[in-house]
Amino acid sequence: MKRAPDLTAIESPRQGNHITIGVVRNAHDPRITPRALSWSEFCQYLSIAEVRETKDGTGFVLAQFNTMHRAGKNVASVSALGFDVDGKDQAPLPPLAAHIELSRLGWAHVVYSTWSHSAESPRYRIIIALDAPLHPDVLRDAQSYVVDQLPEAIAQAIDRACLGDRARLYYAPATPPDRASGYEFYTGGSAPLSARTLTLIAAAMQHQREAKKAKAKAMTARIAARGGVSVIAQFNEQHTIEEVLENGGYTRNGKRWVSPHSHSGTPGIVEIEGRIFCHHADDPMHNGHALDAFDAYAAIYHNGSLSAAAAAVRGVQHG
Repeated sequence: MKRAPDLTAIESPRQGNHITIGVVRNAHDPRITPRALSWSEFCQYLSIAEVRETKDGTGFVLAQFNTMHRAGKNVASVSALGFDVDGKDQAPLPPLAAHIELSRLGWAHVVYSTWSHSAESPRYRIIIALDAPLHPDVLRDAQSYVVDQLPEAIAQAIDRACLGDRARLYYAPATPPDRASGYEFYTGGSAPLSARTLTLIAAAMQHQREAKKAKAKAMTARIAARGGVSVIAQFNEQHTIEEVLENGGYTRNGKRWVSPHSHSGTPGIVEIEGRIFCHHADDPMHNGHALDAFDAYAAIYHNGSLSAAAAAVRGVQHG
């Protein structure tokens, strides 16, 4: 069994270790004001919540911009990793419990509650320090990998739909007046994550995706050379994702699905532009990728092997 790489950097965040963020006045104003802070100053910035009547207000982006306009194409580098814990797929741990788990990992982090937070329905944000700027092209893979290293109780409550959004707006701490005393803020850990290690991991993930695509393309080419029709294309033409999931024991809940392997009963499978993305860590479709009908069939019945799934489908067609 391979050991997961050590994500932490050799040195700890210190007063001279700065993080650059882009500050905006509100969600409707894209103008960026860059601000460089030490990690401790950044933590102090998040330690006090503004009491206001509306959710919209001052926010920030965890990035440095080459053009001072909030858009993904203008992001030059990512300065920290942010994650929203909203409980769409699983009831979240309380912020304090999440902080304790992150402290056990040793990662330098901040946990602070967001506008909708209450003791009954925890909503909060996790920000994890980096030892150096991260290239925006590897952000999605870096975030996905980090989420997979988190304890399941945290990972399954993170909104994965937001991963890879390089210009994502995070509201500065704020609470409505009736919950002003409920603001929660915690910081801990001593080691930022290594941007170099995350970059190497992201490159390996990209290589795996390309190898999988090349294998599927080669299989299709071999079938076409024999005068046949691609099993994968034919399968996707004849079967819908809904059909595959229903036959596999999955239960629809609106635009989401509940895995038969889920212990919480939360709908952790999301439909995205004709494909599905699985957040259930214990489900065979949980591989960090969006799946079509054939991909889902291969994951559920053939341990993710496209060749084994194609052979099984071919056998049924000619049986």
